[in-house]
Amino acid sequence: MMTAPQWMVSLVEVIFILSLAYVGLVAIVMLTMLALALIEGRYRSQQQRFEDHAGLARSRFTPTVSILVAAYNEETGVLAAVDSLLHQNFPEFEVILVDDGSTDNTLGLLSRKYGLERSDAGGRPLPNGYKDVVCYSSPVEPRLLVLHKRNGGKASAINCALGFARHRYVCCVDGDTIYVRDALLKAMALVVKDPAVVVGVTSLFGINHTPGIGAEQGPHALDRNLLGRLQHLDLMRSFIVYRLAWSKLGSMLCAPGAFALWRRDVIAEAGGFSNKFTCEDIEMTFRIHEKFLREKRPYRIVSLQEMVAQTEGPDNASALVRQRARWQRVTLETVWHYRRMFLRPRYGIVGMLGVPYYLVFEALAPLMQTLSFIALALLIVMGQVNWPLYAVFLGIVVFANAIPSTIAVLLYDQAYRRYRVRDLLRLLILGPIDLFVYRPILMYAGLRGSWQFLRGDKGWDKFVRNVR
Repeated sequence: MMTAPQWMVSLVEVIFILSLAYVGLVAIVMLTMLALALIEGRYRSQQQRFEDHAGLARSRFTPTVSILVAAYNEETGVLAAVDSLLHQNFPEFEVILVDDGSTDNTLGLLSRKYGLERSDAGGRPLPNGYKDVVCYSSPVEPRLLVLHKRNGGKASAINCALGFARHRYVCCVDGDTIYVRDALLKAMALVVKDPAVVVGVTSLFGINHTPGIGAEQGPHALDRNLLGRLQHLDLMRSFIVYRLAWSKLGSMLCAPGAFALWRRDVIAEAGGFSNKFTCEDIEMTFRIHEKFLREKRPYRIVSLQEMVAQTEGPDNASALVRQRARWQRVTLETVWHYRRMFLRPRYGIVGMLGVPYYLVFEALAPLMQTLSFIALALLIVMGQVNWPLYAVFLGIVVFANAIPSTIAVLLYDQAYRRYRVRDLLRLLILGPIDLFVYRPILMYAGLRGSWQFLRGDKGWDKFVRNVR
């Protein structure tokens, strides 16, 4: 056992106190979120039994929707994605796809399948700033409008589609995602209950590194790729536990771009999506919260617990790091930009709980995790690790880490009964594995994203599409 210098001892003590306080805070928040999710999940399950989805699908009074698709180099999955959108079980909608300057065969594939012809987009004028847009319509599918423009990023593509949208609601989706037939219907079922207040809806989507193939087996077919399954479980935990709990509190702060339904006038009033951030989705959600709370207007942004789609996920650690580093970067960008909401009573639960949560448990999480590893390394060097006690502590952490995953799986199964028993067991087994296989990758991605944020990086850093 070596005699450690005083500075090392002091550093370990400070890190230990910080880590202990952080873990305690995490435990309190996690238990609170689990309790709220259980309450909200039970309430939603009871509501689900009395939903008249069939009536909503037939009614001519159901609000209409424009589905906005941003596509850039999506030749591997765009046809399956568009086909799933055109087959939505919904009374009246249109699909507006923006080919954002793709360099592959995205536009060519769409043209061949749908017989695209240049058109004037039904007489709709070109939006300001989009004079270079070429419009294509389909003689075989009148609900489809395809726009081609110079590459400008996803926010630019969605804003372009927004300028052509004709309906009161817009649903922003991705060009690599396969949607179930009732995705739009189930989201709008929440809207029609209170259309004056509900301004945004998002929902759970599954992860599959080949979503087109996975969709043929059903949206609840588990990916054979271990990393894909871990990502899938991560999203289930995020949506069914945390986003469901935040929905109940009225503080759901991220409507992901893979499925985000908004009232169109709200997006227009907010000035459209911003291209000043790495991603457009979380920033728009924060912006709407800030605007409505500042103006003291009633509103709700909610999350379903139903799975509405399968989207492509990275099939290797390197691609996952790039994706999650981008997510970390935009989280830091958004929290920093809206720091004026932090602990401000005028912003209600969003300001007092929502934004602090994102700062402490999302933005700063990689730093705190890294500090704990530094403390462990220093203790090993000092010869001060009580390994039996450490093993017990590690077991407790593994058990605690698996609880949110278990609750998410059980809540979903209780509500929908759509997973086979063997798949449920596979998901539950992943809970303890998650800490050792998946979390280290996310920690590294978080650190990388934090460093990119400090450097001012804004690139999308899109991972290479998986082979289909």
